[in-house]
Amino acid sequence: MEIVKNLVAAFSLKTEFAARRNKLYRIAYSWCHDSALADDLVQEAIYKALKNASSLRDVKTMDSWLYRILYNCWQDYLRVKGRNVEFIEMHDEDQPGHSDNYQQSQIVKRVRVSVEQLPLPLREVVTLADFAGFSYAEIAEITEVPIGTVMSRLFRARKNLKQQLLEFGSDEMSEFKLRRVK
Repeated sequence: MEIVKNLVAAFSLKTEFAARRNKLYRIAYSWCHDSALADDLVQEAIYKALKNASSLRDVKTMDSWLYRILYNCWQDYLRVKGRNVEFIEMHDEDQPGHSDNYQQSQIVKRVRVSVEQLPLPLREVVTLADFAGFSYAEIAEITEVPIGTVMSRLFRARKNLKQQLLEFGSDEMSEFKLRRVK
């Protein structure tokens, strides 16, 4: 009977992890800017989460627990490859769609470029806060830095992003309205 309970629990966790896969992927991609690497990081994080599911103490903290595992996988990757890894992303910019979609995609592209230009500690914190929606305390737990450091990094990241986007808006996209999308 215990084996059946364990199998049901494992299947339930697998379903929970699969439901969070897209969100994990978006965060991983925002850190590394490489779709294959982001997919590998998410796959490794889910594998480790399934393997160590017994260490999850409270189901309510599953999100921060999963993001902590993802963050550890990212840090492991950086340790192995070195901190000076540069990612190059290529896009075909000659294919605009509908006017509104094109404008929206240009705004999203500019935000992504601005986030990419942030130093890694700032990028990690701003993506966890603004893209994943974690609280300061949860981010502090995930990144293992004091909550004051999270707050200051988030402030500096947002200030930097605001400055970059305002400069961009005055140069090329003054007719577009930027809005926060969450």
